[in-house]
Amino acid sequence: MIEHRGIVQRIDADQAIVAMETAGCSSCGQGGSCGIGKMASGRAATLLTLPAGPDLRVGDAVSIVLPQSRLTLSALLGYLFPAFAMLLGAGLGATLDGSDAATALGAIAGFLGALVISRVAIGLIPGLLPTPQLISLSSHSNVSQQEFHHEH
Repeated sequence: MIEHRGIVQRIDADQAIVAMETAGCSSCGQGGSCGIGKMASGRAATLLTLPAGPDLRVGDAVSIVLPQSRLTLSALLGYLFPAFAMLLGAGLGATLDGSDAATALGAIAGFLGALVISRVAIGLIPGLLPTPQLISLSSHSNVSQQEFHHEH
């Protein structure tokens, strides 16, 4: 599980706006390979909009949890599958015609085909993409929004 802490800033209908702590990202050992750290680009907090549970209140401390296995699956679907399809398309183009143009067109067709297949798979298979879960760490936390911003 990948886990980050945050504070609920606002609740709109069934969506919670959570300020996720990102100032401590460099201390977790992931360094430059952390996607959250890159997304934050030096800011103390990043705002995320996530589904809110009925017991969530403004000011609550929450943990934003993402299952690592789903993250790995989505990385394979998003990176490895298109790269493999592009190589397969290039090989098929080279085999059929042998020219550089056919190889390039085959690579482009393989890549675009992989994108279409990925999009269809994401639409048809529920839960394929990782969705962060909010876990309340404390109901009605004593940590106010101002204290959160002063800490970071």
